[in-house]
Amino acid sequence: MSDVTFTRPEYKSAQNRWRLVRDVCKGSETIKDAGDRYLPRPNAADTSQDNKERYDAYKKRAVFYNATGRTKHSLVGAVFRTWPTLTVPGALDYVSKDIDGQGVSVYQQSQSVIGHLLEVGRHGLLVDYAAVEAGTVSKADELSGRARANIASYTAESIINWKTRQVGGQHLLSLVVLRETVDVDTDDGFGSEQVVQYRVLRLDVLGQYTQEVWEEGSSATTQKVAPFTPLNGMGRPWQVIPFQFVGSENNDTSIDDSPLYDMAEINIGHYRNSADYEEAAYLVGQPQPWMSGLSDQWRDHLEKEGIYLGSRAPWLLPQGGACGMMQAEPNAVAKEAMDAKKQDMVSLGARLIERGSAVKTATQADNDSAAEHSVLSLVVSNVSEAYSQCLEWMAEFVNASGEVVYKLNQDFSQITLDPTVLVALFNAVQGGKLPEGDFWQYLRDRGVINPEKTDDEIRDELEAQSTGPALDDTEVIPNGGKPSNP
Repeated sequence: MSDVTFTRPEYKSAQNRWRLVRDVCKGSETIKDAGDRYLPRPNAADTSQDNKERYDAYKKRAVFYNATGRTKHSLVGAVFRTWPTLTVPGALDYVSKDIDGQGVSVYQQSQSVIGHLLEVGRHGLLVDYAAVEAGTVSKADELSGRARANIASYTAESIINWKTRQVGGQHLLSLVVLRETVDVDTDDGFGSEQVVQYRVLRLDVLGQYTQEVWEEGSSATTQKVAPFTPLNGMGRPWQVIPFQFVGSENNDTSIDDSPLYDMAEINIGHYRNSADYEEAAYLVGQPQPWMSGLSDQWRDHLEKEGIYLGSRAPWLLPQGGACGMMQAEPNAVAKEAMDAKKQDMVSLGARLIERGSAVKTATQADNDSAAEHSVLSLVVSNVSEAYSQCLEWMAEFVNASGEVVYKLNQDFSQITLDPTVLVALFNAVQGGKLPEGDFWQYLRDRGVINPEKTDDEIRDELEAQSTGPALDDTEVIPNGGKPSNP
């Protein structure tokens, strides 16, 4: 009997790591709601109500310093400090504003994908197309939005099963099972409930791509949508599954390591040290008054009248009595452990963008030196390649031809505009030693020229500008600018 809910062993073994990093990046509320999963109880054997309340106070006083989540957002921001390069046929211009059919642009979606890769090192992109009768798509269908290629984004947790098959000299995806959660309206039309379904992508015995959908019920999982065959822009079946894995190391089907996992582990350790430190500060941090030499009668008198602290409330003691304030000796062990872990997190975050902290494959390296590659730039390179492939599939869905490129920034150093270099490059262009397109790209990277402008658009603007009023059209005053005698 087939079981569409089957999950691969490597998926199961990675779940705990994924959950740790996801929870840490979400922040303090999620971590504290997890209770003793991340903060062990000081006396776990004591199940009394008093001990439960003590643990709640122990957890509440702890401070969670979300260095991991902040690092993730900073790294994504570093990538998008320079706008990506997007080149697509005219039929796919809409991806710059809506790539998934829900109003999310390719830039926003790729930001999210980079964040997911930093957290868990794995993601998936599915290129899909609305079903159209007869397998063809008219221009009216495209313009109305009833039929349009899009890219759906899937987290690592959604990709529960996958297989490959060797076809000729290459390995092709033959099966992908995606776990989806969809909202279904209740009978009254106001509320909604979530239903779990499984989207199955496979190559059938004929080598053609098919889709089917199964729905998870209370007693069994049943097929909701029978297998159907998506068609490309020519009305022909696909010979590949247009699903792209994206990883932190490469874009194959294997599960890559999470770049932020080590930092998340230390982040949890810092949280536990904080709990111990705050607990100790609460219990022994306040001065403790003491008295000696009191008779029973004097003790009872003080208890009856009450004891007050402060310069306006003197303590009246009997002859031979003494008093003072007892202060616990400083215990810096927990604080030192917190400071050490904080430095470790800073170091780990820096290594994600440090050159030489990751190695490209031969294909990814191109002309770059592998020693100059960082973990973040490798993630960015994989995302650029994945989106370029998906955009090619989208072009095939709509039967559009033309160059397809999506390239993200991989230079995370502070971008500056050097006047000396600028003059030298300009002179090189004027002297025919440097193509003007390369000069314009230099200015794009530094925010001087709109990165969305193509070379042709820049050239047209310059030509239009040169045909307008020029400085030579103004009246020239003779005699070196001195007015002549009337």
